Amino acid sequence: MVPVPTMMVVGFIAAVFLGFAGVFVFGAMCSRPPERDAYREIRQLRQLVNTFYLTSSPNRLPNELDELTQGAAPLTKNIFPDPWGNPYIYHIKGEREFEIYSAGRDGKAGTEDDVCADHLFCQDAQEHSQEMR
Repeated sequence: MVPVPTMMVVGFIAAVFLGFAGVFVFGAMCSRPPERDAYREIRQLRQLVNTFYLTSSPNRLPNELDELTQGAAPLTKNIFPDPWGNPYIYHIKGEREFEIYSAGRDGKAGTEDDVCADHLFCQDAQEHSQEMR
């Protein structure tokens, strides 16, 4: 017969395992807002642009996001559109400064539903859109 404390430990470990498995199973079945997906993808694109900068010689930012998919050692295979099917907007602000954002659900840059890396909804995109006019 197995001692009671051992059974409690085994039961606890099984409960923890099932709890983690449940989170992943039910989390995958629940839909996420597309804004969250865009936010996550923008942050990943920012990391790729920073990696491009650090690995290029001389150091430079890519002129467009498609450069991340080119060259002898591309950093990614594809640049996918945002969750609404629009391309991400990439703008170089300086030698080392850039911004990437999504025009959001309405597909128009400079509106309140734009999604940025620093904030789920961004004001910089609105300011940039007004500068371009």
